[in-house]
Amino acid sequence: MTAPPKPPLSEEFAPTGPKLSRFPIRPAPPIVPRLFPDEARFALRLAFLAGGTELAAWAYLARAHTPWAALFGAVRLLRPLWSKAGTVLPRPLVAFALLFLALAAQGAALFLPILAVGLLAVLPALGDLAASCITDSVTVERRAAALSWLEMGQGAGVLLGLVIGTCAPRLVPLAAAVALLAAGAGVLDLHDRGTPRSTWPLSSYLEVLRAPLPRRLATLALLGGLFSGAALRAAPPLWSLAALFAALVLIARLEGRARNAVVVPTLLAGLAALALAGSLWEPPLAAALALVCLGSLATALPASVARGAAELQRALAGSLVWSALALGAGAGAALAAAAW
Repeated sequence: MTAPPKPPLSEEFAPTGPKLSRFPIRPAPPIVPRLFPDEARFALRLAFLAGGTELAAWAYLARAHTPWAALFGAVRLLRPLWSKAGTVLPRPLVAFALLFLALAAQGAALFLPILAVGLLAVLPALGDLAASCITDSVTVERRAAALSWLEMGQGAGVLLGLVIGTCAPRLVPLAAAVALLAAGAGVLDLHDRGTPRSTWPLSSYLEVLRAPLPRRLATLALLGGLFSGAALRAAPPLWSLAALFAALVLIARLEGRARNAVVVPTLLAGLAALALAGSLWEPPLAAALALVCLGSLATALPASVARGAAELQRALAGSLVWSALALGAGAGAALAAAAW
């Protein structure tokens, strides 16, 4: 008994008529998504919101040479919780409450130099809350551009926080307070935009983490943060800022020419391991290398996520990478403080 013949494909998929053109059929070049002016202002203010909170948090991490730094990574893992709270309560209310608590802690830290008080600045991890607002507000064909603004804001905040925390530790409470005040400019943009407030369930985070690329990037972020955070136990010299700037320029050139999205993060994680090994002999030099690696990871990881993650999983992959980087850096700083 023979199987029945398969029905023929439609003309669009298997054309049977004569060719309409003698030129080969080629796909059009990719179209770069561009935001409308009001969407660009909306994404920019949310980038300030996320970047300001990251600056305050990472400035405290860079100067937290105590076991208290272990709380840093644990608290930064609450990013999905604040996004979930934004579906029950108004998003501006959630963001305002967290920023108010962090600002009150910074005011207390100016007069009571207790590190545990100042570490409350790490509480408002609002990246996922802003990303969920973007996905509810910007249509899918332009959403990638808005998420890129958000990722750049977070990366810039991490970078500036590291520089302030390592090179001017006495200014950390003041810098954190100013950054949190500036972040308040984006709170009102978290309002509803005519759609139900939504977020991602925890099962979606776990599903994205099982994908090959997000899993590898999260692992590299965890290891790079762990090695760099442990090697930052000494104060880096001021010339490390020039080295960091040169590294950022080099990474920007190298990332686009790399074979795939994990080449640059793998290189930076290896250099961070080298910095940790060198901290046994030359702590200031190792701290300079660790600062360069950690700052470069803050800019290379979002580019890797944008380059290789699936479009509908990009916000979740970015959240996992940022959480892994913070968890590794906090654990590394705590282990270094306990060991030395």
